[in-house]
Amino acid sequence: MKKTIAMITAVAAVLGASSAALAVDYSFSDISDSRYSWCAPQIEDMYEAGYVNGYDDNTYRPDNQVTKLEGIALFARMMGSNNEANEELLELAHESYDESISTCGLSWGEDELVYLMYKGAFTNADLTTYIVGKTKDQPMTRGEAAVIITKAMGGEKELASSSSIELDYTDVDSIASNILPYVDYVTDQGIMTGMDDGSFSASGTVTRAQIAVMLSRVDERCDYSFDRVRISAIDTDADTITLLGSDSEETTYDYTSDTNFYITGEIMKIEDIPENVAAVAQFSAGELISLDALSDQSDEEVIGVFSGYSTVSGIIQVKVKVGDSSTVSTYTCIEDVPITYQGSPATIQSFKSGDSIVLELSGGSVQSIRGEESELTITNATVSALDIGDTDLTMTISSANSDYDGNTYPVADNVRVTKNSKDSDMASIYVGDKVTLTIEYGEIVRVEATASTTTVSGTLKSITIASQPSLVITVDGKDQMYQIPQDCVITINEEEGSLYDFRVGDGLVLTVESDAVTRIRCSTSTITTTGRVYGTVTAVNSSYGFVSVMTEDSDVPVTIFCRDNTTTMIDETGGKLDMGDISIGDVIECRGTTTNGAFVATLMIVTPASE
Repeated sequence: MKKTIAMITAVAAVLGASSAALAVDYSFSDISDSRYSWCAPQIEDMYEAGYVNGYDDNTYRPDNQVTKLEGIALFARMMGSNNEANEELLELAHESYDESISTCGLSWGEDELVYLMYKGAFTNADLTTYIVGKTKDQPMTRGEAAVIITKAMGGEKELASSSSIELDYTDVDSIASNILPYVDYVTDQGIMTGMDDGSFSASGTVTRAQIAVMLSRVDERCDYSFDRVRISAIDTDADTITLLGSDSEETTYDYTSDTNFYITGEIMKIEDIPENVAAVAQFSAGELISLDALSDQSDEEVIGVFSGYSTVSGIIQVKVKVGDSSTVSTYTCIEDVPITYQGSPATIQSFKSGDSIVLELSGGSVQSIRGEESELTITNATVSALDIGDTDLTMTISSANSDYDGNTYPVADNVRVTKNSKDSDMASIYVGDKVTLTIEYGEIVRVEATASTTTVSGTLKSITIASQPSLVITVDGKDQMYQIPQDCVITINEEEGSLYDFRVGDGLVLTVESDAVTRIRCSTSTITTTGRVYGTVTAVNSSYGFVSVMTEDSDVPVTIFCRDNTTTMIDETGGKLDMGDISIGDVIECRGTTTNGAFVATLMIVTPASE
């Protein structure tokens, strides 16, 4: 068998007398006869998978009939109704269709029916045909089995585009016209193949032997599997989608026009599916065939200032002021939302106006709340990541204090920075620096950093030129990789150089501060590059000292770094400017040098957008 499917208690009522039979090793006494050689292997497979049971007397009773509800339930389970990954979809299915099945007089089978309805494989009309009243307990016919299997496998879409039917059954003329397309589908798929006499026998009843064979063939044909995933990225140009699986591994899948996309059960176009949301993926033989997003809103983290709360029917609604805006937004929490304050479990009453607050949102609802006092000092932390966005900078830290370990904080534009007790700026802060942070209203307003400096000598093995350049050098026979920050000082034969000037085999001396290379000296290569950039400003980051510019000959913005001591900024009349005078939409002309794959301006002439 290709998969094992967990058994639920209700299965004891389906195709077997008692769940105790599951504890008995497979050896049904009544299918050893040669008459059942055609179905014995499939019965064994389906028994081992947990779909069919035996009776307490160790028989299978292969000639007994299967009721309509039993058959429908079995195929629903084969399609994933009791798969753990589909638990949230099943909850949504009950919310949508419990009312529809409420008049069916069911004592079991509710999960299977609402699941099929949620998947679009079963309708209210089907409930009337197969389930309502005593109908559900009547024997399922082979014609009905053909219909149910086709619906469960999603075959009705194919029927709509099919124009011809060619069947070789001897009784094809007696098969009802409304059932004939379904018989054609299951025959073409190899799920049902007819009787020994060459007939299909649409009005004949389905036996326990036949249902085991049908289930086995569906399993072999479809090889379905399911996973609770998170949508990481969607590339509509390449027709691919990247999913973070339950195993915490990211995998990129191709999708086609046959791949079905949903948001909480409603069919959607791929363009409507949001990224960074939880979803349930369905695969057939490893290929993505269906993806159901559990929300139409991407997950996000909201950082702001606590402004109050209210409670409506026991549900907390939190009021938060985000960023510099004076607007207060209200966010609705899930029931019993987990709350921490100053790193300890708390209630919303623990917060006071002005406190820093972080909301984790999923599906538009607050999933967790954590808060700190309006001013917080974190000591003995280490910078683990610096993320430069178009307009902002964030710092992630590691700490022995679990309350702060792994936390990410935005850096204020006017942040005060010292390093090794000297005034500095954020450009001098590197991964690996030891820091003490002062945080006000969720933003870093002061950084006190210290770093140790070491010298590494080796031979250049390779260079990677990217948004984050890096190089590999061989030291004492071992390869070591270093990332190169944009402000790293490079000298070649005592003159300014760049990464582009290095050659494999060059001897390098690296000055390493914390985990960052601050200086590279080389005595063999000799090339220095200068250049000019002209374009429109798309982003300004005064904290990190750079602007992004879109040029006419590129679809990707160019990042231009500005150094206070070497970059001259003027307007068209020669008036002196600084970073605060540059706005998005301004046109700039820059002259400078390329350093480490980044353009460092020596002169910047700014023409305001209004002109």
